Amino acid sequence: MLAVGLFPVVALGQTTGAIEGRVTLASGGAPAHGATVLVVGVGRAVVTDSEGQFVIAGLPPGVYDVVAQREQMSAGFQSVTVTADQVSTVDFAIVAVAFRDEVTVTANAGGVATAFEAFNATSTVDAFEIASNPVGTIGEALANEPGVAIRSFGPGNSRPIIRGFDGDRVLVMQDGVRTGDLSSQSGDHGVTIDPNGLERIEIVRGPATLLYGSNAVGGVVNAITPAEGFRDSPFSGTRGRFSFDAGNANDQAGTSASMQHAEGDILFWAGGGTRRTDDYSTPLGPVENSATRLSNGQAGVGFFGDRFFASGGFTVDDGRYGVPFASEFHGHHEEEEDHEGEEHEDEGHHEDELMVDIATDRRVGRFDFGMRDLGARMLDSFRVVLNVIDYQHNELEIENGIESIGTAFNNRSYVLRADFTQPQTSRLSGRFGIWSQLRDYSAAGAEALAPDTTQSAFAAFAHEELSLGRYALQFGGRVERNDYSVAARPESDHDHEEEEGEHHDEEGEEHEDEDHLEPSDVRDRNFTGASASVGFRADLGRGSAFVANVTHSHRAPALEELYNFGPHVGNLAFEIGNPELEAEATTGLDVSFRHRSENVRATFNAYVYDISNFVFLDFEDEFVDNLRVADSLQGDSRFVGFDAEGSVRLGGSVWVELGLGMVNATLTETDEPLPRIPPLRGRFSLNIPYGGLTVTPEMVFAAEQSDAFRGETTTAGYTLVNLRATYTWNSQHLAHTVSFTGYNLTDELYRNHTSFIKDLAPEIGRGAKVGYSLRFF
Repeated sequence: MLAVGLFPVVALGQTTGAIEGRVTLASGGAPAHGATVLVVGVGRAVVTDSEGQFVIAGLPPGVYDVVAQREQMSAGFQSVTVTADQVSTVDFAIVAVAFRDEVTVTANAGGVATAFEAFNATSTVDAFEIASNPVGTIGEALANEPGVAIRSFGPGNSRPIIRGFDGDRVLVMQDGVRTGDLSSQSGDHGVTIDPNGLERIEIVRGPATLLYGSNAVGGVVNAITPAEGFRDSPFSGTRGRFSFDAGNANDQAGTSASMQHAEGDILFWAGGGTRRTDDYSTPLGPVENSATRLSNGQAGVGFFGDRFFASGGFTVDDGRYGVPFASEFHGHHEEEEDHEGEEHEDEGHHEDELMVDIATDRRVGRFDFGMRDLGARMLDSFRVVLNVIDYQHNELEIENGIESIGTAFNNRSYVLRADFTQPQTSRLSGRFGIWSQLRDYSAAGAEALAPDTTQSAFAAFAHEELSLGRYALQFGGRVERNDYSVAARPESDHDHEEEEGEHHDEEGEEHEDEDHLEPSDVRDRNFTGASASVGFRADLGRGSAFVANVTHSHRAPALEELYNFGPHVGNLAFEIGNPELEAEATTGLDVSFRHRSENVRATFNAYVYDISNFVFLDFEDEFVDNLRVADSLQGDSRFVGFDAEGSVRLGGSVWVELGLGMVNATLTETDEPLPRIPPLRGRFSLNIPYGGLTVTPEMVFAAEQSDAFRGETTTAGYTLVNLRATYTWNSQHLAHTVSFTGYNLTDELYRNHTSFIKDLAPEIGRGAKVGYSLRFF
């Protein structure tokens, strides 16, 4: 293993130093309780106590940048020299700022880091930003991040798309472990996590397969709860938050609360929330059956000693959301359509019209244990996480007021992850580990497209970062094996229908079924692949840095790509899987230029990914059950694009912000665009503060998307005008935020190119929402 080869560099019994100090509020000088103090470059962060004091021990000798921040308050970096067996002192006075330095644990091999120093292109949406613009799903919370779009079949099931990658190529996690839901499987399956109860959401753009698995080739979204942050930075006393919000264009209403209490070495936490929306309004009228419901709860207890720590917790998520227009694609609904050309009423639902809802239940049990500050030659700390995730959802068909289960899905996962961190020196840091998953999947009903399947996976990985003064190198490797054990395919109603020998094409003409509409014989498959990366980071001086990464990553085909057969409304296709698929292999180059100074903050990322054996649905010109026939095929593809964001101080405390992202994705053999690739998208805004009030006018724009896959509708460009206003006030133990958001103020009629129902429904029209958030420390 790479990590083992580098271990001898670590010196035995290396002498260390410490940093201590105090953080106060610049206005009034009161201690800042609950502020985070971060030592840049070594992945170490602590939380201040009730007197604003902190101590960070175990630092190798050297010169470090240190920053302190809390909520939307921060202090500038201070340079501190740490010497062996000595304690250096530094104090901070924090003030309200337009931008804090974003921190990440998802993209860094050594622990907590700023997004500026991370090798991967990373950004963060924190609790303050979420409270300033409360939304119902993680996809909506990230929709305006450069390089990120949302896939949806209505508002209740939105999911992030990163750099054009969707589905099984984007990994969504909660506290560093995959969520265990089925949101990657289908366009009408959603992520059942309420963003309003999170501490922050981290986005890693580009391949993150080395740390998190073969289905992270496009990127990672990590939803971090308040309890997770306190596992890494123990504290004493009580912390918590409370929020509520309401809006009019979809009648949204939501509330969430959480609390963490530490008594000695024991930590307790609990939290929960609930939210709802009604059918959303557009300039053309409401989109029926687009209402959503979501409730959640969490609780746990942990022990955090000087070295040993352990915790256990439980999470419950329950949701329900409508799938607009699903009845348009259900096969038996075709029989009810008027083929004689008779007129139908456009207003309202017919009493006997079929409606489809999805009701979700997710239960998560989690147990963590580990040790830190071991002082061993090859091991400084380790952490083991075991997650048991029981996810199920029912696709409900509602007709004449009678509700029945059309398809029931069950997905149970057991995930084990063990991370081992090396002792950190002034030059070398890193970690290695193992990961394993056992997944039992089953489905019954009209859209039970794949037979019962057991998937087992195992991986070993290592990540090393070597600092050479102004330059740094990163090396990583991962070996992963995935095994699918599949039961016999049950006989379905579609098998009988095909024996009758007829279906209709788009013009309604009858023709006989082709041989390829017969399901393939299923068989067990296994895939073993290796991923590797090399990164280079250069400090260009004057607050600028250049980063480049070369990656080679591996993805095993998803269960659905291998075994699906039948009508799949969620993907608007009659899907025909291919049990003979081979693994994908991605070779990529990412380059990034970053700048951070008193008046300018900017990041520009460019990338190119060449993917061999890329799996895609190849749509044909025939229809079955009102759905186009689509085969799972493979071909070579290329993704080329950029994402960028920048902030410039115009004067005083007024800043202008710009974000921009574009991707071009094609099949290289035919130069044909891939489906549902987002167009050029951007955001322009001003941050205008006055005391505790910040007013932010904003324009969000998208270009026309004319590069469409065969049979896919092109979409026109659009410009949205939004306005946000937030008022914050902070004290020693409290932080209040009151927010107002007016969105799509011109009532623009626009369609999201990555929506499965863009041909049937535009996006939400003019609306407003208000919110209040309280944090206590």
